[in-house]
Amino acid sequence: MSFRARASAVVLTTAAACLLLAPAAMASSHGPVQVTGKQLKGALLPASDFVAGYVASNEADSGSKLEHGRLFNVSSMSCARFWTVAGSTQGFGETAFATDLVDSDGHVASVYEVFDQTVYQFASTRAAASFYGPLNAKYRSCRSVSLPDGAGGTVRLTVHSESKQRVGGHQALRLVEYASDSTINISSLSTDVLWTIDGADVYLIDTTVLDNTSPKPTQASLTLKLIARVSALR
Repeated sequence: MSFRARASAVVLTTAAACLLLAPAAMASSHGPVQVTGKQLKGALLPASDFVAGYVASNEADSGSKLEHGRLFNVSSMSCARFWTVAGSTQGFGETAFATDLVDSDGHVASVYEVFDQTVYQFASTRAAASFYGPLNAKYRSCRSVSLPDGAGGTVRLTVHSESKQRVGGHQALRLVEYASDSTINISSLSTDVLWTIDGADVYLIDTTVLDNTSPKPTQASLTLKLIARVSALR
């Protein structure tokens, strides 16, 4: 989900923060090493890895203990709820979560894009797959949705294209999404979305392109850097 829908998820993010929490020590010694949301937040890519002079904002994480609980199920969610919260908030059965938005600080940059980065950590590779697996089908069944824009108009979000890819050997799902607003007389904004699964972790990098034709740096390169930083925690 792109930065435009994040404001709609504030209430849901607060609700997700009320999930039951379990101590980090609950992680099985036989499963993947678990880290906290606070630790994941520290492993997010610095804003300078995206574009020189950019800054991070809209930062959120699941805190200093592991999560224990679920608010959402991808397969059974409504399309409006899915587009609003997937990738921007916790509550999908993960044990830890971190996200932020990376944008210009107002200075002139070589390109103008807006980025989101998110990491979901699950208790096992099976649990991660149970979140990642249904994403493709959900985007197919929810190819278009209309949401209030908070200003009396309507935002229309549409999947323009969808494809399975490999990112450094990892399974990935790439989408191009279009957004238009009934109250703003501009052509549709384009957002490139890349979901990637690596073991018990699921990563999201999305890029809303404002003045060039494709994301720079590439989402694949950003994802591999992010995977390396999270792996280094363990």
